[in-house]
Amino acid sequence: MNPAYESLRDDLDAALANRDRPAAVRLALDAVRDGRIDVAHLYTEVLSPLLIDTGAMWQTGEVSVWQEHYASATVRTIVESVYPFVLAAAARVEPVGRAVLLACPPREQHDLGLRMLSDRFALAGWTVHYLGTDTPVDQICAAARTLGADAIVLSASTHFNRVLLRRVVDEVKACEPGIDVFVGGPAFALDRSWPADELLDPVELGLPPLPATGKDAD
Repeated sequence: MNPAYESLRDDLDAALANRDRPAAVRLALDAVRDGRIDVAHLYTEVLSPLLIDTGAMWQTGEVSVWQEHYASATVRTIVESVYPFVLAAAARVEPVGRAVLLACPPREQHDLGLRMLSDRFALAGWTVHYLGTDTPVDQICAAARTLGADAIVLSASTHFNRVLLRRVVDEVKACEPGIDVFVGGPAFALDRSWPADELLDPVELGLPPLPATGKDAD
């Protein structure tokens, strides 16, 4: 990892360990503002791995639920705080002439990784429409149709939601057959046994850099 990125990650870990949310937000904003890291690398090299590591520690009992929630809430504040930098950078990118709709399907409440992914689409020149958590299938279809989406990205964070996602994808494809539908999220990080043409491939879609872990955070 770039030493500057590693240093920022260490500083963010320390701020979170001290439960100092303002310090964590300032660290990230200052790093972007000073040019020590761009937003794409902040997401893929620092924040996504931080969330993945925190989730892994929660699963092993090293951190509690509230600690995992604290880290996620802090990262969400950072993501929303750097959005003006996303807008500024996206304005300098040649539009690709394609629009993407990003949504979590019914019962899926974890959208932070998808939220960061939406900014990566914007930084690649896409027109982005982000719906967030727990979106009914008929509303995904209606939004995609109304907004003129060329692609729909759906996210699943757990194996249970991944199983449910199969039906959602089929229903979306049936109601909007002319739109590409892609899936991604933590539920696909280790198990890629899914139709290849539906698995999200950021490189193929021309997005800014992938996480060093090869995973998108939840």
